[in-house]
Amino acid sequence: RFSDFDNGLIEGLVKPFFTDDSIDMVITISMGRDRFDLERFPGRRRSAETPDNCRVYCGGTSQAPVIAPGLEGPDLEGLGLEGPEFVEFSLPVAEMCRVKSDYSIADNREVETLERGLFEATGLEELLGQTAVQGSGGGYLSNEISYRVIRLAREMNLQIPLGHIHTPKLVGYEAETISRITDQTILLVESAIHVLAKTRVIEATK
Repeated sequence: RFSDFDNGLIEGLVKPFFTDDSIDMVITISMGRDRFDLERFPGRRRSAETPDNCRVYCGGTSQAPVIAPGLEGPDLEGLGLEGPEFVEFSLPVAEMCRVKSDYSIADNREVETLERGLFEATGLEELLGQTAVQGSGGGYLSNEISYRVIRLAREMNLQIPLGHIHTPKLVGYEAETISRITDQTILLVESAIHVLAKTRVIEATK
């Protein structure tokens, strides 16, 4: 629900783990694509004309995206929620895209800005001075989960893999499809863990 995000739900959930250094990686997951998308550049603004679970609309559109309350300026209860128009995930994308299973996997770099419309961004430098309409994760709460987690980690100078996965969508209850999506999601997470573990071994031997 938009109100939960407005009141700092995401930051309240992850900040304790970030503060006590008890977490090695954060992967958030939502559904709604035809493939697996690794969302490269989450955006700051809401533009989706889809209501939340309380039938509340965000108030933004593709012509006039809005910044979520709290993200636009002063700290919300000390959370320091102001941030850039776009951030970048830090998951081991090359390894994850090599996972072989039922669905294709994409390093999704597509964003939308007021100035340029839809395009594939090559890096954060290309997004400087742009006004976010949609991040790679869209203009809804799934994009905003990732944005908020990455923004908070950056503010706290936390260097761990972070990012969002969009899974293929379902139409109704499809047990076989759910199983296929779940199995591939597990493979993706395991591949990220494998890279992290290998990196830790290399660092320990230096």
